[in-house]
Amino acid sequence: MQASTLRCLLEPWCRELGFIICYGAIVLKLYRHLVEFRTRKAHRWVVRDLDLLRYLCAMIVAVLCYLAAFTATSLDFLQYSELVWQMDQPQSMDAKQVASNMCRPLRWDYVTEAGELLILGFGLQLAIASRNANTQFRERQFLVASILIEFLVSSTFYILRFWYLEEFNPSTLFLALFVRSQLTNTVTLGLIFLPKLWYQHKQLMCHSLGALKNQVNF
Repeated sequence: MQASTLRCLLEPWCRELGFIICYGAIVLKLYRHLVEFRTRKAHRWVVRDLDLLRYLCAMIVAVLCYLAAFTATSLDFLQYSELVWQMDQPQSMDAKQVASNMCRPLRWDYVTEAGELLILGFGLQLAIASRNANTQFRERQFLVASILIEFLVSSTFYILRFWYLEEFNPSTLFLALFVRSQLTNTVTLGLIFLPKLWYQHKQLMCHSLGALKNQVNF
């Protein structure tokens, strides 16, 4: 897809809303594990799903306000320049098409990336604090692994892009973004859903074997 002004305005919305919904939910689940693990009162304090949903909605509203400010600033920026990243003069028409495939890097990107890493770092802090908590089918370990992978891969990508941005061509950056997406988003979905599916399958198998054993004994 060729870069355009509309795409460059919508891309941060898709990225950041997806990020806060996915990893915000993971951080909140780690928070619930920590609260339940540290409760030592006679009446155990349980964080309800409705409470987590309210916290997540508050995080989404905050991100929406941030993205609205980003979009307004970008619209002002359009009066003097453009959002599509045009590199050096291409040598061929094919190179020209490739050169217009990326959006222009902005200072807002650094603020956004720092915010993402702070949220992930907070999640890792919660994971360390609740390291002794026991959860069903080891859910906490898989949640921690998903946050840790996102933190390591994204921070490495941001550092390399900051230092070597001018040396990369748009095709290389596009490939790096694709690899990063697979190493973070795809792996995170697998870590969240596959253990639950395997646990349910294992429970079903145990139930079936138990019923078969009862029939044999009968």
